[in-house]
Amino acid sequence: MFNPKTKGLFIDVSEFSILAARTTGYKVPMVIEELTEYSLSADDTPEEIRGFFEQLVDFKGAGYFVSRAGVYPEGRFVRYYEAESNNKAKDLNFLSGVLKSEFNVDPDVSTVSILNAKDGSDFDPNSSLSKRLVFCGGPVSAFQAEQDRLLSYGIYPERLELSTVTTLGGVSDYAHFNEIKSPILCFELTSQSANIFIINQGQVDVARPVPFGLDSIYPLLQRELGLKDESSARKLFFSNTFDFAEMGPKLLRRMTKELQASTGFYEVQTGLTIEKVFISVLPQNLAWVSKTVADSLGLEIMQPNLEKWLEGLKINLGEGVEVSNLGSRWMGLFSLMGEFHLREEGESE
Repeated sequence: MFNPKTKGLFIDVSEFSILAARTTGYKVPMVIEELTEYSLSADDTPEEIRGFFEQLVDFKGAGYFVSRAGVYPEGRFVRYYEAESNNKAKDLNFLSGVLKSEFNVDPDVSTVSILNAKDGSDFDPNSSLSKRLVFCGGPVSAFQAEQDRLLSYGIYPERLELSTVTTLGGVSDYAHFNEIKSPILCFELTSQSANIFIINQGQVDVARPVPFGLDSIYPLLQRELGLKDESSARKLFFSNTFDFAEMGPKLLRRMTKELQASTGFYEVQTGLTIEKVFISVLPQNLAWVSKTVADSLGLEIMQPNLEKWLEGLKINLGEGVEVSNLGSRWMGLFSLMGEFHLREEGESE
């Protein structure tokens, strides 16, 4: 039924595209043999997408190819919480109540993980001394839908990860590797929602949702340009035929206000200055969004030097594999490969 794991297959599946890498295996050191992308549209069939994967890896007649996948399930959440005391942080019943009362998350119907905000490690109520926590996860039904979607493509996810968190881990490790000392604003923007994070030297200091996403822009764009409906506005938004440089700040004003509120409060509270912004997920044709956000906030776009970072993780590039022109949206895929704890263990020896 399954193809033996002769090769590694890593995939990052968003609403916009599938980013995929074939590697020599799943353990580092590894070599990336091929990188490719499939831009998704509403008309795609599972058979077409399976055909894309069949060009990348050899199914050898098997029904499914085993992979490691990152996904963005609907209703996903990543929330920062600081408990009043260590005792409360260790009380899982109390934390379950916090999820319901403060974050409107029902743990009975959700997949929930609790991480230490300090370093992203799994939270162990029996041994952890941290009061600063990150709740992450999503509805069980949404994760199941993502798994079913992958199975329909012939992909069996040996590991199914929340790409939002995986990417934050990659950004934190990249900042550590490059000795970036100032906090980094991370912004995940999708159609229905957005998430704001502030990462400071490996720690999650802020994790909060924005209750609207790209869909909120289309009515404004429709009015500005006199288009016949929101569907036409959405098509134009994702096309490469219109220059949004002039109109961009107006279209994104509501979002940049949210970002300014979060960064301004953080800087006043901590006395630290945010210098860089990292925007994930968005496809290449929306690169103007990153520039507009960065310009509005007076920040520098963090453009990762992926090759050096990957080499530091013992992930090498095969012949003909080029990463210098890849944008920050690929960080999620590469973060699936990274074993960041090995770097930390090596440094502590």
